[in-house]
Amino acid sequence: MQNPAKLKDMKAFYVERLHRLNEQIIKLHQKIQIFSWLRLSSFGLMVGLVYGFASTGNTIFLVVSAMALILLILLVVYHQKLYNRREKLSVMAEINQNELSLLNRESSIFDDGMFFAARLPFADDLDLFGPHSLFQTLNRCSTSYGKELLAESLISTPTKASRILKLQEAIAQMAKKLDFNQETIVSLMLAYRKKDHKEFVPSEDDAIYLFTKPFYKIAKILLPLLVAFSFVHYLITANFALFILNGSVAFLFAFAQARKMSLLSEEISGYGQALKTYGKLLDSLLKEETQGEVLAEMKSVAAEASAGMLELSKISEWFDRRANILLYALGNLFMMYDLQLAMRYEQWKRKYHTQMPDWMLVVGRLEMLISYGIFNHNHPEFVKPELTQEQELFAQALGHPLIDSDKRINNDVHLHIDRRLVLVTGSNMSGKSTWLRTLGVNLLLAQAGASVCAESLRWKPMPVLSSLRQSDSLHENTSLFMNELKQLKAILDQAAGGELCMILLDEVLRGTNSEDKYTGSHALIQRLVNYNSLVVMASHDLKLSVLEEELNGKVVNYCFESRIENGQLLFDYTIRKGVAVNRNATWLMQDMGIIKK
Repeated sequence: MQNPAKLKDMKAFYVERLHRLNEQIIKLHQKIQIFSWLRLSSFGLMVGLVYGFASTGNTIFLVVSAMALILLILLVVYHQKLYNRREKLSVMAEINQNELSLLNRESSIFDDGMFFAARLPFADDLDLFGPHSLFQTLNRCSTSYGKELLAESLISTPTKASRILKLQEAIAQMAKKLDFNQETIVSLMLAYRKKDHKEFVPSEDDAIYLFTKPFYKIAKILLPLLVAFSFVHYLITANFALFILNGSVAFLFAFAQARKMSLLSEEISGYGQALKTYGKLLDSLLKEETQGEVLAEMKSVAAEASAGMLELSKISEWFDRRANILLYALGNLFMMYDLQLAMRYEQWKRKYHTQMPDWMLVVGRLEMLISYGIFNHNHPEFVKPELTQEQELFAQALGHPLIDSDKRINNDVHLHIDRRLVLVTGSNMSGKSTWLRTLGVNLLLAQAGASVCAESLRWKPMPVLSSLRQSDSLHENTSLFMNELKQLKAILDQAAGGELCMILLDEVLRGTNSEDKYTGSHALIQRLVNYNSLVVMASHDLKLSVLEEELNGKVVNYCFESRIENGQLLFDYTIRKGVAVNRNATWLMQDMGIIKK
C-alpha cells in the first residue's frame, strides 16, 4: 500500500520535474528577449541601408539591405520557434503541477465528467463523476473521444477475463512511458486551446460526392491549359482578347461551383490543426516499442490513420486558404484551384471516409490508456489484481483510492458465494458507507485493467450494482423512496439473470417507517440470498442480524464500532465480525446541544 513516505517520494518526483521545466522556461524567456532585440536591430539596419541607397544610389547599400532582410526573416522564424517551445514547456509544467495537485487531493485542470453521470444509476453512489471524482482523478483526456471511452470504461467495465488481462498489459506498458504520455497530453492541450480550434467529428452518414461527372475531370485539365496558352499568346502578341475570353470562362466555371464548394467547405474547413495533431500523435505511437494485442491492434490502425489524417489536414488548410482573395482569383484563373481541391477531397473520401470513425477511436483509446497508465505510475504501491475462477473477492489491506494515504484505513475482505450476503451494522460515521464505496471503486478499477488500492486482490470479474445514495427527482416527479425502489428493482432484475454480481446496498428503505423498513429489508435479504451474487448490505437495524442464524449460513454479520473516551467520539474504521453494540446518535445530539443531557 502507498504510505505517506512513498507518497512523498512521488511528490518529490514531480517537484523535480517542475524545477527542471521552470529552469528551461526561464532560459528560453531570456533567449527570446535577446532575439527580440536582434530582430529590432536587424530591422533598423535594413531601414538604414535602404535610406542609404535612396540617398546615395550606391548599390552596395541595396545588396546589404537585402542581406539584412534575409537575416530578419531568419530571426523572425527562429523567434517564433522559441515562442512555440516556451509555450510547450509551459503546458508541460502545468500538467506536472496538476499531477502534484492531484497527489495532494486538490482540484484537476481536466474535465470532471459530470456530463456522464446521468448514464449510470449508481454513478453518484461511488463518486464516479464530478469534482474530485474517480473520473477526474483518472482523466488526462482532451478529446471528446478519450473522455467518452474513459467514462465508458467505468460505466460498463469488461467482465471477460481475457479482455481484462489485455487491458492490464496495455496499461502496465503505458505506466512506464511517462515522457510519451506527457508529450501526447501537451500536444492535444495546445491544439485544443487555440482560439480557432475545432474538434473533428467524422460523419457516420454516407459520404456525399458532388464532382463525379466526367466533364469535371476534363475541365480540371483543359481550362488551366487554355488559360495558360492564351496567357503565353498575350505575352507573344500583346493581344489579350483570347486571355480575357478563356479567363472569363475559367472564372465563370469556378463561380458556378460556389454552392458545391460551400457544402464541402462546411465538412472540412477549419479542422487542419486538429487533424495534424491527431496524425502526428498516431505517428509517434508507431515509433514506440510496445507489446500485447491491444496496442498492436491500435498500431495496425495508426499506420494508415496517421498518413490519412495528415493528408486530410493539408486538404483542410487548402480549403481555409480559399478565404485569401488573391489566391482564390489567381488559383482559379490558372489552376482551377476549387475544382482541383474538391476532387482531391472527394478522392480522399472514397479511400478513407468509412475508416475515419475507427481512427478517432484509436486517438480516444490512446488517451484512455494514458489516463490509466499515469494513475498506475502515480501509485506504484497499488497492486495489479489477480483473476480467479472462484466466485469470490479477496483483498488484503483494501483502501479507498480517493482518500489521502495518511487518513485512509485499510481493511481485509473475503467475499465468497457462501456466505453470500454480508450484513454490516454500525453507528453513524463509523465507516460503513465508505467501506461499501471502497469495494465498488476498486472492483471497477480492477475490471478496467488498472491497479487497485490494496496489498493484494483476487477476484472473479462481475458487474457492480449499487444503491447507496438517493435523492428526490423534480424532473420525474418522484420521491427519494420511489427512486430507491426503482433502483432496487433494476438491481434485482439484473441479478435474477444468474450472472455473478456484486451488489452494494446502504440503509435501504430509509424513506419509510421503522417497522415497515424492517419488514421490507428482511424480505429483501431473503430474496437476495437466493441469487448468484455477492451482497454487502449496511444497516442501522440490529434486528436484521438474526438472519445469520435463520438463513442457514447464507448471511454473515460484520460491523464497524465507535467509542466515547474522555468526552470524545472515536472511530477506528476497522471492520470486524459480529454485530455493532455501540451507538452515538443520542450522545452527538447532547454534545451539540440539540437535546439536553
